[in-house]
Amino acid sequence: MAKLVIFGSDGRREVDLSEHNSIGRLPQNDIQVLDRIVSKEHCIVHLDPTRGYVFKDLGSLNGSFVNKEKISGEIQLRDGDEVFLGNTRCMFISEDAGATVAQQVVDMTDGGIQSHIRSKIAAVEDRFLPEVEIEDVKDLRADYEKLRVTYELQHDIGLDLNLDQILERILERTFEFLNCDRGVILLADELGNMKPRAFKTKKPEDKINISSTLVNAVQAEKAGILSSDAQMDNRFKEAKSMIMQGIRSSMAVPIMHAGELLGIILIDSSVAVNAYSEKDLHLLSNIANQTAQFIINADMTKKIEVDAATRERFSRLLSPDLAEMVVSGELSVEKGGEDRVATVLFADIRGFTSMSENMDAADVLQMLNEYFEIMVEVAFKHEGTIDKFVGDEIMVLWGAPVTHEDDPGRAVSAGLDMQTALVEFNRTRQDEGLPSIEIGIGINTGPLVAGYIGSTRTMSYSVIGDTVNTAARLCSSAKSEQVLISEFTYECVKHDFDFLQHDAVKVKGKSKPVTNYQALGYKDLDKTDMTRPHKITMARKPD
Repeated sequence: MAKLVIFGSDGRREVDLSEHNSIGRLPQNDIQVLDRIVSKEHCIVHLDPTRGYVFKDLGSLNGSFVNKEKISGEIQLRDGDEVFLGNTRCMFISEDAGATVAQQVVDMTDGGIQSHIRSKIAAVEDRFLPEVEIEDVKDLRADYEKLRVTYELQHDIGLDLNLDQILERILERTFEFLNCDRGVILLADELGNMKPRAFKTKKPEDKINISSTLVNAVQAEKAGILSSDAQMDNRFKEAKSMIMQGIRSSMAVPIMHAGELLGIILIDSSVAVNAYSEKDLHLLSNIANQTAQFIINADMTKKIEVDAATRERFSRLLSPDLAEMVVSGELSVEKGGEDRVATVLFADIRGFTSMSENMDAADVLQMLNEYFEIMVEVAFKHEGTIDKFVGDEIMVLWGAPVTHEDDPGRAVSAGLDMQTALVEFNRTRQDEGLPSIEIGIGINTGPLVAGYIGSTRTMSYSVIGDTVNTAARLCSSAKSEQVLISEFTYECVKHDFDFLQHDAVKVKGKSKPVTNYQALGYKDLDKTDMTRPHKITMARKPD
């Protein structure tokens, strides 16, 4: 609600403005001003639907002045306008008054900003003098005070890493150390704007209106500021929120770490002038130093937790090395769909349905877990990305979300190695009297769309497109122990492997038969190690 703050012979008072407000010396006015120079019915302030609050002089004998200019008719009032009626000064406060720093901008370039600074100390990291350098007992007392504050805060906060709770406890301790009516801690957001994060008042009904003048002063100078009487201090002549609250003494100190402004602690008192001393300013600065360390510790803990969650999520999709690169930021996995050229591998068990019919569900699950463990190990060996498991089928990608120069070759190598690894796995199963597992593999290379698919609650990285469908169809056509590849993949790897060309096969969803090749093995034994280091880049969109 808009207000009119009146500074008269009877002191300071605030009046909430209605839609129509008559002002004058007589008591029948909506707002009575006890000033003998003010006319009986001096002026009105009314709310205009389009212009907001408007001031109108009613032909008063001595006139009305807004911002020291005499008003003959009407004038639109703006937040902070000063209205002079006789010997009485008023200030118009709009409905937005008392907004947070994010909503309020005050010019801090006024030359009078430092005219009445009682005390100002630069922000410095806690440093304790070596014993041989202590020459004055005051230095010893100052170091003791730093240690006391540090100990009290650390003892109270303990191992708590919840930043909001930490800031609340810091304000509680500050109220014990210093005489405060109100206190607030602001923290910088990503853009450097100061946002309230915690606050405390001595009286529950009190409200905190943050002075952007004070905040801007600390931001500009990165120093603690002490004001003995905010209403008389020229630095705060534009700080309407201070005047509204009747703040008499205030302190503000920066929360600094390694030269970076993390936030600001503000406290004030309306009890008396000179409520705070320079010693108090040093004490609050010590609290700010300790607060900075708590903030850094909480941020580091949060980052570790986020990195751990990211590492766990990507370790299920990517090889350990690639997952670590994503966590460290060397590789980025972008959200949203994007065009890629990638190679897709499908592998599934032949005769799985008939095999599982004669097995207990628990045995089927155990068999699949053991089988997938081997397949994933081979895929990660060749730095592929696990897309999904569907029943007995596994889908692996190369080229999304990261790419190598030889992704098609890596996919074919992985397919051959999967078949080889299965031979050893089946030998173990046969020794245990269990049936062998035989798989068919299909591989295709081409353009597709990669990105996060799902709902806002559950999303997973995957790829879609005809390239994926063709790879799945080739997998369905592959017989046991076969690795079938498309002609597109063949053109990429034909010099590295031996192949047997098969007759084109008719697959679902394709009007023309699909030419395919069966990978038989490596042409050159020196190329059997396809896991040699390669330069890793993000996949490019197809031309």
